[in-house]
Amino acid sequence: MDTFTQEWSIILFFLAIGVLLFVGKFMKTKFPVFSKIVLPTALLGGLIGFIIVQIYFNFILPPDQYEAVVGNFVNIMSIIVYHALAVGFISLTLKQGESKNKRKVWSTGMIITSTYALQGFIGILLVLMFFSDKFVGAGMLLPLGFGQGPGLATQFGRIWGEMLGSVTDGIALGASYAFIGFVFGGTVGVAAINILAKRKGEKKPGHYEDSSVETTTIQIDTVKEVSVLDGLTIQVVIIAIIYALVWLTLYVLSILLAYLPTSIGPTIFGLLKGFNFIIGIFYALIYKSILKKIQAKGKEVRFMKNDYVLSNISSLAFNVMITGSILTITIDFLGEYWLLLLVISAIGGISTLFYVRFLTKRVYPKFKDEYFVGLFGMLTGVASTGIALLKGLDRNLETPVAEEMVLGSGTAIAMALPLFVILMLPSIFYEKPTEGLFNLVALFGCLAYVVVMFIILFVRSNKKNASK
Repeated sequence: MDTFTQEWSIILFFLAIGVLLFVGKFMKTKFPVFSKIVLPTALLGGLIGFIIVQIYFNFILPPDQYEAVVGNFVNIMSIIVYHALAVGFISLTLKQGESKNKRKVWSTGMIITSTYALQGFIGILLVLMFFSDKFVGAGMLLPLGFGQGPGLATQFGRIWGEMLGSVTDGIALGASYAFIGFVFGGTVGVAAINILAKRKGEKKPGHYEDSSVETTTIQIDTVKEVSVLDGLTIQVVIIAIIYALVWLTLYVLSILLAYLPTSIGPTIFGLLKGFNFIIGIFYALIYKSILKKIQAKGKEVRFMKNDYVLSNISSLAFNVMITGSILTITIDFLGEYWLLLLVISAIGGISTLFYVRFLTKRVYPKFKDEYFVGLFGMLTGVASTGIALLKGLDRNLETPVAEEMVLGSGTAIAMALPLFVILMLPSIFYEKPTEGLFNLVALFGCLAYVVVMFIILFVRSNKKNASK
């Protein structure tokens, strides 16, 4: 690689993602067929990039360079996805407000968390039954890809890569689950909207857009009012400081864990490194808490948190994450894992559909259909997928569903932390005498999560109905 190319290397990857996002937006605008289903612009851009990259890898690139070039490409893309995930979650956490209806937010969070656990149970069970030659992580990536999106799925795929056969395969498997989840949610979700709209006697939507749901008004009377540190700069600086603390935390932990036995220290650090976004969320919550205390003393600090700007930063980060994750998939990987992906995704997706439909009809006294399509979209894609589907029944987002989905996802992260620990157990005991035992612990741990959350939701809904 010449010096000029080296100087531009990482920038070229970001430029490529930017071009693909533009092409995706252009195609959705000019070709109405892409708006007939809920297909995020970032996903369409990633799919276009995937086709271009695979043509280059398989028909233009010299065979003797294939393994090195593809490995480097996937590695860089996965690093971009890794950091974009953390930045997206930090900005989203800084932005999230508070709901007046705490009870409903926690119910929504429990539905989301129990669905993660159900998807995990199904994934592990199917691997143990039909794909026993694979590490159970191949099934555990289902809830991470469907429920959390490509960022978390590719990160855990990276952690479990060696157990799955290669790091590249692990990353691609996580991205593939996320891609299938987007497609499943976008197509089945639209079919569900059409059925529900017909029952309500409403006209079914003609197209679906993944546009922002937030607006703001900016007024500038004079040039002097334009601050040197504008709103965007302040938010970026705050996110940078928080992410610097994440790096510092991981750096200190790496030093401390180096004193542990070689077989334990690197394993624990690898797991902690994968939770960089959770560490970021933790510091973001501390920052918000500090701001609240300063405001309580009558100090003016509203300029230190601009929800509109933070929303756009998180949107940018997640769009980069989605496009980049699709580019980690390779043809060779699909040739080996297509059957596993097809079986687990199909059964997991159908189970998610019926489970979410049952719970939303039971838990919510109003807007049952809106909660169903919104949560189904979120639990097969990401929040924007759920919002896009929700707008099919709630065009102007006049119901409280969108807010409850976003805030409920925040509570779900807190409730899902023990579930993440359960999902990590098989990797800790991989190829050890107790591997089989901890595979079963993960399986029934997920099932226990579903049962406990289901019972709590059932009891809460019964009390709510009895009080009427």
